Amino acid sequence: MKKRYYAAYGSNLNVSQMSYRCPFAKLYGTGVIKDYTLQFKGNPESAFATIAPKNGSSVPAAVWEIQPSDERSLDRYEGYPSHYFKKNVPVRLNDGQEVNAMVYVMNLKMNFGLPSTHYYRTVHQGYMDCCLDTDVLAEALGDSAQKFYASDLRNPSYRISRNFPGNTSFDEYKSEEKGYGEDCNEREEPDESDPFCSPDGMQWKGF
Repeated sequence: MKKRYYAAYGSNLNVSQMSYRCPFAKLYGTGVIKDYTLQFKGNPESAFATIAPKNGSSVPAAVWEIQPSDERSLDRYEGYPSHYFKKNVPVRLNDGQEVNAMVYVMNLKMNFGLPSTHYYRTVHQGYMDCCLDTDVLAEALGDSAQKFYASDLRNPSYRISRNFPGNTSFDEYKSEEKGYGEDCNEREEPDESDPFCSPDGMQWKGF
């Protein structure tokens, strides 16, 4: 049977987590996914790792050899196919070998956000487990946080509508904020006909 490789770049770098989630997975090697960058996207205060194309950049990764049962477990964990979709990418291993591996990429309509402390610690431990450069992880956190806050500053009414209590109307909440955000522009929604579109117009073609 042909070997199935999975490239982890987030919490599944964590060896103890992978051993629990995918008991038949074997660590094949570590390396980088070239021309991609690491990002944190999803819920504003509970974002998760994902990758996006970026020429000249690279994302540290661990390649696991997985079995069908492991992949089914990963599908459930990653929320495939609604939250993450699958894509095959080349991974350059530290020994010079290049392998084609499956990665999970978050739906590109998701906005930048901040990871929870627990999730970030899990990913950081994974970097330590696989002897990867944690500076890349710190840079991704800083870049994603900057873009998240910049988005909120451009769209204050969106931030309020996202966070106001469920038993309070948006209009009531805005009045309590003394008109905060009354003159701001509404956030432009992405094209709903394209399930994997991004704000900058980049699109993924296929899986």
